Amino acid sequence: MVVGTKCPALRGLTFIKGDPIAIGQAGGDVKRVIVVEVWATWCGPCRQTIPHLTELQHKYKDKHVYIVGVSTDQNAQAAKKFVEGMGQQMDYTVAIDSSGEVQEGLMMPAQARGIPHAFVIDSTNTITYSGHPMEPGFETALRTAAAAASDRAAPDSREPLPLITASLDELLGMPVKALKEMLTERGLSTADCVEKSDLAKKIVAQCSSVTYYRH
Repeated sequence: MVVGTKCPALRGLTFIKGDPIAIGQAGGDVKRVIVVEVWATWCGPCRQTIPHLTELQHKYKDKHVYIVGVSTDQNAQAAKKFVEGMGQQMDYTVAIDSSGEVQEGLMMPAQARGIPHAFVIDSTNTITYSGHPMEPGFETALRTAAAAASDRAAPDSREPLPLITASLDELLGMPVKALKEMLTERGLSTADCVEKSDLAKKIVAQCSSVTYYRH
């Protein structure tokens, strides 16, 4: 079984819908989850999974999840025509396994004998699910991987403080205490501010375009 192993680099795909996605290449700043679902235009059960996959792509679109339907069709034009005919009903990335890398790198090691067959690849490039995309365990694995990816991708989970849009004149009209609080809650020192105008100028310079987080 391939579950628990790293996904190999799959570079031989021909993308026929959506932007090309690097699969099996760990590292970098992007922490994302990739679903590779192997299917074919001639496969009746595969067609039944398309609405489900579209629904999941919409559901997890803001959770760093990318669903890639990889067709085993040898006739690329037929596959492309089918995908174009589906339109928004098949609203996720689609590719053709032109070089057979998905077959050799995923399907054979998983001992998968039929399609549709889905693999969930988490943000560490580890395969966490291998099986039918309609099985309950598929979405469970996807949900778990998406949650972990969101945690890894979040630059700071603390509550962001709003940018201060008040003008210098407006700030000068506020109490000194209020100005000091604006700076201290953003972790900025007020020791270098002798006059009220110093506080106001520092706020304009450092708090109007930089997002700080509540400590």
